[in-house]
Amino acid sequence: MCEPISATTMAYIAIASSAVSVYAQSQTAKAQKNNIRVQQENEREEVHEKAEEELGARIRESRERRARARVAGGESGALGASFAASINQSLQDQDMDAALVSKQAAFAQRGIDDRANTALAGIRDPSALEAGLQIASAGASAYAGAGGGAPSKLDVTDAMPIASSTTSTLPVPGIANA
Repeated sequence: MCEPISATTMAYIAIASSAVSVYAQSQTAKAQKNNIRVQQENEREEVHEKAEEELGARIRESRERRARARVAGGESGALGASFAASINQSLQDQDMDAALVSKQAAFAQRGIDDRANTALAGIRDPSALEAGLQIASAGASAYAGAGGGAPSKLDVTDAMPIASSTTSTLPVPGIANA
């Protein structure tokens, strides 16, 4: 005939099971955080590449317009002050386009960061305190559920007194109080 499992053994099994569960939860949270960071970096890189491509296209267009204007001005002989002003205006427009592209890229990057931070905030990663409490609670529940009951007194058989700067006046069973 099989021997019944003691309350202490049940508590140990519950503690081990809970510890494995907490560890798995922590590893899952770590993997989720890593995936979010990788996705964030990929999105940032895409925004950066798109901004560079758009900026390059706008600069090319602006240069082509200035080149056509120079050719037209040279053919007609109208290379005076108004021609110089139109070239300067074209350069200013190019600079404004570059600033606009950079600003749009910065806003897109902020959006990426905000989405990543929101996703990271939603990940459940137990702290050391939460993990300890969950494990201890599982052990106590299993002990009580297996007929061990809740200990009514502190059972300390091999405990050593803890030295501290304050003295305790409460008696602790199993420890000689001075």
